[in-house]
Parts: sequence; C-alpha cells; structure tokens
Amino acid sequence: MDLKAGYRNSPADRLALATMMICFLATGALLITTLARMPHAQVQDAKIPSTVTTK
Repeated sequence: MDLKAGYRNSPADRLALATMMICFLATGALLITTLARMPHAQVQDAKIPSTVTTK
C-alpha cells in the first residue's frame, strides 16, 4: 500500500486546502473591491504624457 496516497486525503490536508481556497477568494475579493471603489478623481486628474508628435 502506498502510504503517501493515504496521507493526501487526511482531514488535515483537506482542511489546509479549504483554508487556502478561502484565503485566496477573500484576498481576491478584497483586491477587486478596493480597485472598484477607488475614487475616480484620481484617475481623471492623472497626467499622461502624450506620445503623439506634431509637425
């Protein structure tokens, strides 16, 4: 019998995987929420240099 196969399905491994998934989803939601709620004035007032050359 392969001992590693038995350890992979242990309750501790399943709990660790579930915890990692919850943390990943929570941080992703926090990042998206932060970006979505950013004040638009910062974006509108941004000075972007023009790369177009005029003759």
